[in-house]
Amino acid sequence: MGHLEKQLLINRGFDGRARLVPYFNEQNNESLLISIQTAGVYNGKKDKRLEKTAETEESKLEERTDFSDAFDTLYIGCEQFPQETVLLPVTSDF
Repeated sequence: MGHLEKQLLINRGFDGRARLVPYFNEQNNESLLISIQTAGVYNGKKDKRLEKTAETEESKLEERTDFSDAFDTLYIGCEQFPQETVLLPVTSDF
């Protein structure tokens, strides 16, 4: 899937116009939110030029695309390939 197609699909989700609308637990996903907000574009694709460099004050790991790539993959997979919901009974022997 091309970068523009991915971006349009995910943006529709954030706008509430897709089948799935992403919600985040902000307290537990600070690095993910930073990565999504700071992900840049270079030559029509996600800017991954800093991924192989060591972490510095100017280039923190949470500002790189690793977290947002993981989110993109999860969201696109769930949106494009929905699975049937299966409800399993849960019992406890306590």
